[in-house]
Amino acid sequence: MKPNTRILNYVTLVQDGVLTLDDVPQDIAKEVTKWVRYLSGVTDNGMVKDDAPAPKTMPTNSASNNGALLPKGGE
Repeated sequence: MKPNTRILNYVTLVQDGVLTLDDVPQDIAKEVTKWVRYLSGVTDNGMVKDDAPAPKTMPTNSASNNGALLPKGGE
């Protein structure tokens, strides 16, 4: 079944981060959730994994820099 314009408008707002799925009206929340999942490529009904990038770690002194301290930014 094709989504109507109202559902697509809410899908767009959710994808753009303007709204969350909790902000969508109850009468269309199920359909909006279905289309957001479909358009984001979720293919199973399991939990959606978080694709957030891993936190950056500070480099450590190693043999590659011969124990020298790393320069500060702007130097």
